[in-house]
Amino acid sequence: MDKLKTVIKGLILAAMFFSGLASATTIATPKKPTLQSLKEPQIPAIHRTLSIKGYKTHSGTKILFIRTPGLPMFDALVSFAAGSAHTPHQPGLAAVTFSLLNEGVAGKDVNAIQATFDNLGARMDMGIGQDRTWFSLRSLSDESRRAPALELFAQVLGKPLLPEASLPAVKSQLQYFLDLEDQSHATQSRQMNLGQLFPDHGYAQSLYGTRAGLASITRTQAQDFHREAYAAGNAQITLVGDLTEEEAQRIGTQISAALPLGPATAAIQSVTSPTAPSLLRVERPSAQAYLRLVQPSVLRSSPDYDALQMAMRVFTNRLSNELRERRGLTYHVEAGLSALQVQGLLTIRLQTPPEQADAVLAHIKTMFSDFLAQGPTQEELDDSQQQLAGSAPLNSATNAQILNQLYAISAHNLPLDLDFSTQAALKLNLASIKTALNRHYHAEQWRVVILGPKADQQPLPAPIESATNAMCRAPDEIVAS
Repeated sequence: MDKLKTVIKGLILAAMFFSGLASATTIATPKKPTLQSLKEPQIPAIHRTLSIKGYKTHSGTKILFIRTPGLPMFDALVSFAAGSAHTPHQPGLAAVTFSLLNEGVAGKDVNAIQATFDNLGARMDMGIGQDRTWFSLRSLSDESRRAPALELFAQVLGKPLLPEASLPAVKSQLQYFLDLEDQSHATQSRQMNLGQLFPDHGYAQSLYGTRAGLASITRTQAQDFHREAYAAGNAQITLVGDLTEEEAQRIGTQISAALPLGPATAAIQSVTSPTAPSLLRVERPSAQAYLRLVQPSVLRSSPDYDALQMAMRVFTNRLSNELRERRGLTYHVEAGLSALQVQGLLTIRLQTPPEQADAVLAHIKTMFSDFLAQGPTQEELDDSQQQLAGSAPLNSATNAQILNQLYAISAHNLPLDLDFSTQAALKLNLASIKTALNRHYHAEQWRVVILGPKADQQPLPAPIESATNAMCRAPDEIVAS
């Protein structure tokens, strides 16, 4: 009854408020309604209030947390500086150790681990990169489901059996992944590109090692690497979801306490890239030529990263318009930054007809040289900033998306703000972008891989002057029904 009275009272007050507005409008001079042109600058993205809390355990584990109480669930991600580049002396050791972690704990084999998570309505995922490995858990927030899921998750990370019996199967699986890489032209061209830029470095090796390296790895080596690389001081934990701050601290402490005691591992060895540009041609049977250009870039934590990323948004649009829309030479082309722990990369990649690979390469180089000299136009910058302002909130609409952003913030020691990068990008001007471009990049310092069939080279086709939907438009005689 009290609730009903409150609702009725609220409706009466609302009616009085709107009637007051109606009276006011009869007195005020009416204004002609106007529409804002889409060409006018739009309102920038509103800064959100997703607060990041940061902690550190006594054993050295870094913890970041964002509370999102909308759904009764949470996501935890634990990462370690234990990627493939940490074991260049024993290729494949990082991948073998990583793959053995969920093969068994006390009282449970790999199948029982999976069944337990399934019965609790929880899900565990895992992945390995060149710099880090990561393990994620999604679970209901309810204590009766959360507690056993977390206990098993922590056990997998901190007290795995790394069973000898699983070692042959793990090695066989990794060798199969190496076979798949040998069959993938995209992966081959990428590895060759990294070999040009990082000769004799762990970054140039496959995530899965080498066949010779895998064959010689023992369980004792995996145990030693786990004890060192999966130590509490080498771990970072990110938490997102329906948890209180106290619960998040308790979960982070629980996971950290389950890990072996130890400090952070030594950093990946620094990179010394050859200064001379290079071109590597690799003949492979293929309908298309795989073309990749790469040169050193900045770390993710660099003050210039956001300016360079915005520049590559603009340059990707230019490449797409020129190579796809106007000349029909590719379905997709992208210029982008990747942030390895000790060296950033600028990469341009596409597939194109083999007979025009050389002409496309020369055209891209010319376009990039002009871009360094002139920078983006004001219209290009405005369009890219408007697109970014509109899309940025959509990139953190779910817990999983927020978790990925939080993981990047943790791994690269970025400011504790989900929107800091977007806000920095929206403040950029033409001069700052052009300065950053010329501070870090060079028109001719490309390491290039062309992988595909041998073909007699042809010049670029003439551009299509009416470029709208040139790749997929219907003939003129076809009309919509």
